[in-house]
Amino acid sequence: MPGEVFPPAAKSPRNMTILIVEDDADIGLFLQQLIEEETPYTTTLIDNGLTALEKAHQVTPCLLLLDYRLPGINGLELYDRLQENRDLRNLPTIMMSATLPVEELGKRGIYQLRKPMDIGSVIRMITHALATSEEKAIS
Repeated sequence: MPGEVFPPAAKSPRNMTILIVEDDADIGLFLQQLIEEETPYTTTLIDNGLTALEKAHQVTPCLLLLDYRLPGINGLELYDRLQENRDLRNLPTIMMSATLPVEELGKRGIYQLRKPMDIGSVIRMITHALATSEEKAIS
């Protein structure tokens, strides 16, 4: 989109990959396509939390976009386990679901995105989360 403003993180040489963990294939592909077409970021899509635990350190994402309701391990448990990895600690994170544990997400500083989501909300939330993270890093 011409004339858009992207956070400084989008222009820096660090990793520009967003890790999407979503078990609904249609939603995952929608998010992947949306992000790659509308932002300068690339994506890695993983369909369950246990695989994400194994592979997240290889991706070294700049942002986590996690479904809350995942088979085996929910998004909050996944986030907590990923925080144990020094390289993944304190990444900006967005949790998606129709129902979210609002208080727990607030304690962890996780952004909330309610399903169903519209295109504008997804892009705004990603841009906000990355910009806020970048501001914290430079201040």
